[in-house]
Amino acid sequence: MSIVLGAIATAAGIYMTFFERNGFVETTAVIDHIDEIYVGTDADNMSEYQYDVYVNYTVDGKDYQSRSDYFSGRYKPGMEIKIFYDPSDPSRIHGDSLGFGIYLLIIGPILFAVPVILFIREKTLQRKNMGSVAQ
Repeated sequence: MSIVLGAIATAAGIYMTFFERNGFVETTAVIDHIDEIYVGTDADNMSEYQYDVYVNYTVDGKDYQSRSDYFSGRYKPGMEIKIFYDPSDPSRIHGDSLGFGIYLLIIGPILFAVPVILFIREKTLQRKNMGSVAQ
């Protein structure tokens, strides 16, 4: 199961990191506002929040406001940030960060490799034990 999840996570990470913004055009946007949304409490009874960042930008003389898929604690309303928009639908944007895809590129290969390494280690130990029994 871990091998399958590792392969899926790795593939998703590659797509999100290298291909999701393929064909998108870079521009500058201004943060209009940031909505703080309470999502619950964690295991330590600490409040957890999600932050939706809304940005304003102009493409071919037309003004847009869209929600970015990236938030940074340094973001403040009025701040200029880099975004990427889809030229066929400028309302579709991605933030400047590689985001979640980079984490999947780290976790995916680990999920894939750990059971493989444990399997090889177990087979090696079995061979050594069989060699000890024969002597």
